[in-house]
Amino acid sequence: MDSNFTGFFNILELSRNYGVKEIIYASSSSVYGENKKFPLKEKNLINPKNFYGLSKKFNEEMAEVYSNYYNIKLIGLRFFTVYGEWGRPDMSIYKIIDSSFRKKTFYLNNYGNHDRDFTYIEDVVSIITKLKFTKTKHVVYNVSSNKPISLKKLLIKINKFINLPKIVKRKMQQADVVKTHGDNTRVLKLTNFKNFTDVEIGLKNTIEWYKSYNSLK
Repeated sequence: MDSNFTGFFNILELSRNYGVKEIIYASSSSVYGENKKFPLKEKNLINPKNFYGLSKKFNEEMAEVYSNYYNIKLIGLRFFTVYGEWGRPDMSIYKIIDSSFRKKTFYLNNYGNHDRDFTYIEDVVSIITKLKFTKTKHVVYNVSSNKPISLKKLLIKINKFINLPKIVKRKMQQADVVKTHGDNTRVLKLTNFKNFTDVEIGLKNTIEWYKSYNSLK
């Protein structure tokens, strides 16, 4: 709440006070909540299932208000499961790799029956650098590979590079969603980005980074 709501409000308010006219901010695929029709498009109804997704929905609504009242142009990016070098340690790919090297147990939620639209960090960075502001004051874009993969298949791919950790399967967490899959047509049209990194290459790069990073500690 402090970071995603109050923090983002402070950024908007300071931007208004100091004459900032263009802002790119991070939203999340979590705003969509649970869905059955895929791929998800920006025009879809958003109905977050957890508090994190709700906070990002608030961000988008605050951005809309500020764009209308204070003539600030804003681009919101709905990121879909970004992974790669320097990734978040609470994300599944990092936790699998870390559990393997540290001989820890990895807990596989929903027995591995989740599908995630994993999006490699270098692709995300390339898309961000190509963004352009348009006449629309506030617009949101999905940033996704548009190629979801199940966690079961992800484990098989990771196992090509390292030994898997001990895995304990457990039921689905209440606040989680079964599948994410974003339509990236809108952002690709804007940026002309085309070549997404194959997930196996992204995993290999992530594992090599992990080994290098931890050898420096």
